Amino acid sequence: MSLQEEEVKPEQRRKHEVSSLSELLLGRREWLLMAVTLALMIVLGYTVREVFSPILVYVLFLIATYPLRHEPAVRHLIVIATIIFGMWFFVEVAGAVLPFVIAFIISFIFSPAVETLAKKKVPRPLSIIVILLTLLGAVVALSIVVLPMVFQQFQNFLTSIPTLTSEVSNSLNSLINRGFLGFTPESQNLQQAIIGEISGRIEDVTRAIPNGILSFVAQAASALTKMLNLVLVPFLSFYVMKDFELIKYRVKMLFPRRYRQRAADIYGIIDVILGSYLRGALTVAFINSIVISSLMSIWGVKYPLVIGLISGLLDMIPYFGIIISMSVAVLIALFGDSPGFQVAMVIVSFLGMNLTETTILYPRIIGSKIGVHPVLLILALLVFGYFMGFLGLLIAVPTTAILIGLRKYYERNVRPAH
Repeated sequence: MSLQEEEVKPEQRRKHEVSSLSELLLGRREWLLMAVTLALMIVLGYTVREVFSPILVYVLFLIATYPLRHEPAVRHLIVIATIIFGMWFFVEVAGAVLPFVIAFIISFIFSPAVETLAKKKVPRPLSIIVILLTLLGAVVALSIVVLPMVFQQFQNFLTSIPTLTSEVSNSLNSLINRGFLGFTPESQNLQQAIIGEISGRIEDVTRAIPNGILSFVAQAASALTKMLNLVLVPFLSFYVMKDFELIKYRVKMLFPRRYRQRAADIYGIIDVILGSYLRGALTVAFINSIVISSLMSIWGVKYPLVIGLISGLLDMIPYFGIIISMSVAVLIALFGDSPGFQVAMVIVSFLGMNLTETTILYPRIIGSKIGVHPVLLILALLVFGYFMGFLGLLIAVPTTAILIGLRKYYERNVRPAH
């Protein structure tokens, strides 16, 4: 190696070191500029935060990430942001689109009836008009004839709760004084404490059930009355039912070609399970409400319409519904004119109705589509009720059944492909 070559190598080494240092400083400078830019953007965003809305933030996010949309991580961020924005948007516009939601629910429930009439050569528009007029007449008759009596009995029931509690306290006091509960005359303070505690609990439970139902009805009524465009529901229902198959086809075409058949299969599962449950459960609950109200009137139990409404509403909650509604009826009958006879008849009526539903109504009306193991069903009721309250109890059964149906579909069709 010559001396000239030895002198060139250190020179090249120094140039390489200077180049690496320049690149390092340049990289650090770019990161520093990006950090300063990001900090300034945060300050600017905080300064004009009053004019920001989730829509504007979502649009700016899409603009910022669009050039990097081909990167997997960025695509995942876009999907997550879209889901979050969709949830917010749905909650915000829920009141405005309520007529459309009601119209789709009505169409979903009554579409099989329209299809049945269409197969019998009844014109589709005519069959839809007949169904909607029948439904509208039932709602009007219910609002004019039944609801005023129900609310009147609810009011009387709430007014009688203090009297009912007082009668419970007197009955307990009488039992204690007679020595039926094993107390001695020296333990008067303990007796009064127990009476007060039991009476208070009974009053809380008795008041909580109708108050909860009244609160639920009042909130629903308030939401409905705020929507002046609810008059659109019959017209929307007509057009949705008229073109229901076309709407399903258009929704399926929104999916990529390779996912369309799977989307159609999943919709079929949800349609069978949810449709069977909604139509069947509402029918059984309606029958339950009428039968229980009639039986309570026959046996002379007070507030028969209130008991029937509670029973029909809670009938959609397995296991817990009959326990709660029968307890309320027994408590009311306990202080009627003939408590022994009425309590016995209430228990017989509720148990007989439950047996009729289990052996006759549910198999014939709902069928075997809602097949959920009792242990899993109770767990679902507890979990949904804990997180979502009364609404969670109502949707626990169909949601669990749909999840089970989707899992079975995955095991049959998706997992073998992998």
